[in-house]
Amino acid sequence: MALAGLVPWLVVPFGDGYSLVLSVALANPETLSLTSVYHYVFVYTRELPTSLLAWPTATLLYGSGVASVSLARIGREDRRVTAGLFALAALDVCYAAVGFSSYRVGVVALPLGAAFLALAAWTSRP
Repeated sequence: MALAGLVPWLVVPFGDGYSLVLSVALANPETLSLTSVYHYVFVYTRELPTSLLAWPTATLLYGSGVASVSLARIGREDRRVTAGLFALAALDVCYAAVGFSSYRVGVVALPLGAAFLALAAWTSRP
């Protein structure tokens, strides 16, 4: 489950470089720059198309899943909810890949994190 938050969710190739979409930031390894989810949504890119808001939504779903897992420490976790949150985050990462891919001709974003989120959903199921 923690591994799903550490691996790049999307790899977006462009020209001779690529960008990494992590759970909490958009990273460009060539320039060593990071853009947080907060800045992506509220500062740099106002009025985003719905498909490009899939990544922040997936981050919110993943964070909710992690919070749900933490409820297991006090015996209040519903594993169906946890598995559902991770599964929805995986689907949302796939939708984000479609969104990022649709804005550049010939660019196909690779949704690596979707597999790890789906695995987190599978291991969290009742």
